[in-house]
Amino acid sequence: MKSKRKNVLYWVGVFFFVVAVVISCNSISAKAAGTGAVSITGAVIEGANVKVSVSASDFPDSDDGTFYLYAEKVYQIGPSGSAIASLPMGANVTFQVPLGFNTAGSRLYDKFQVAVIQGGKLVAVTNPRYITNPEVLATNSPAVMNNGKKGIILDGAKIGNGNTEVLDLGVQQAAYNINLEDVIGGDGAIKYEYNGKVYGFDSSYMSQYDHCVRITSSQKIGLTMVLLNPYARGEEFMIAPSSRGGIGRCSYYMMNTSEDKGLEYLEAVVSFLAERYNGHNGVGQIDNWVIGNEVNAKNAWNYSSVSDELSYAQLYADSLRVCYNAIKSKNANATVCISLDQNWTKIHNSSYFSARSMLEAINAVVVAQGNFDWAVAEHPYNYPMTWTSFWTPKNAEAVTMIQHSIDTPYLSMENIEQLTDYLCLPAMRNTKGQVRPVLLTEIGYSSSQGEEAQAAAMVYAYQRTMTNRYIKMIIFNRQTDFHLEVKNGLSVGLSTQDGRRKMAYDYFKNMNGSDSGAYIQKAAAYMGIGDWNAAMNAR
Repeated sequence: MKSKRKNVLYWVGVFFFVVAVVISCNSISAKAAGTGAVSITGAVIEGANVKVSVSASDFPDSDDGTFYLYAEKVYQIGPSGSAIASLPMGANVTFQVPLGFNTAGSRLYDKFQVAVIQGGKLVAVTNPRYITNPEVLATNSPAVMNNGKKGIILDGAKIGNGNTEVLDLGVQQAAYNINLEDVIGGDGAIKYEYNGKVYGFDSSYMSQYDHCVRITSSQKIGLTMVLLNPYARGEEFMIAPSSRGGIGRCSYYMMNTSEDKGLEYLEAVVSFLAERYNGHNGVGQIDNWVIGNEVNAKNAWNYSSVSDELSYAQLYADSLRVCYNAIKSKNANATVCISLDQNWTKIHNSSYFSARSMLEAINAVVVAQGNFDWAVAEHPYNYPMTWTSFWTPKNAEAVTMIQHSIDTPYLSMENIEQLTDYLCLPAMRNTKGQVRPVLLTEIGYSSSQGEEAQAAAMVYAYQRTMTNRYIKMIIFNRQTDFHLEVKNGLSVGLSTQDGRRKMAYDYFKNMNGSDSGAYIQKAAAYMGIGDWNAAMNAR
């Protein structure tokens, strides 16, 4: 147990971090507002309008005693142009402005800010604030397919067409990827009207995604879709300007919320996908969406040249919020996640931020501009990733990397409770005061140390998930070995590339069935765990 002194110091640090964010987001306003203490306390959709609530404990200097409300695009810094509404200053002021949903004037993604006129000049007196309840717009919201926590990353070649492997395995949750650039353009045969414009999306790629979603839904498997942003020639507008210097060198890039075209396409394509897969269009449903991949490892998986962590977190939070509003406006029951890797505190430099610091930064900028209910998609691989037998650590360094402490360098299934304990802290909870859900959307164990080691590790990881009420699912990587991973020592599939089923196949199939106790005993004996219940660190 951590000492009280350590907890106090930790939260003092978080407090000043959040204060720094607010100051950063509002540096111009804070300097210019004089003695004013004005804030937007809420921006919510009510019917066809947006209600923006403003509170003032003191009034700033003003030429005319008027609050002016501005609606800005994500990338705009400070109010400009014409105000969308104005009201006399007051301690509590409420603006009502048209939402304009699905019109050219839609304000679903806008941020709102209040300004005054001082000495003939426009001066912002509040932080920007976004709409925080897009889910009220959703007219079709299916119940989630919550049949259990046991999941797998799907092998595209084994989806449907007579293949019943996932049914034989008893898969309850599955994960798949969508490349946004696959959807945009192409033959443009699928027309989608959004916010007064018609977009053309690729029918060939969409038929592949439709097949995946339709089959998994028909099999009552919950589906998690990871939205990825790779480079495609001619579609550079989807990549943030700060990321284009890395084109051709990275797998995925920061989504573009910094320019009109990129922002509009991001809003449209995510809205299209969320609406298509909301369970009411004959092509199935997606319950969970992950925005990007391991975004704290920015140079590897979400490239941006921005090296300041707070600035990087703001860019990512902008794309997260846009995707959240698009998805939740089409499916109120969907879960939208950030994606982090297993590096909890160890690596932290200009090209690779630790997962914990990235969580803090994202949470801080989101809270400062209107909190919403994002969740966490975590990848708690072993340390090292290729070392399956964590119960006999590879070396002395490996022992130090996995600790049952909030300051552990790495997360794995051995200490996954550290993540959920962290998310239980008051400052990290969602808008309802609840602990944010954790989805373990990628975790794998290689058979390179032996098939029994792989199988036992999977049973352990699954049981750790089942004894932690905050973890929604565990999705194992993967159904079938992938040649590039095999080359890197990660033979993590349940089956080999030639189709032979490993021991892990049998263990995965039975680790939650009527014989699960026998498989737990086998795993415990192989791993040398005497007290299985104690090893679970239940939460």
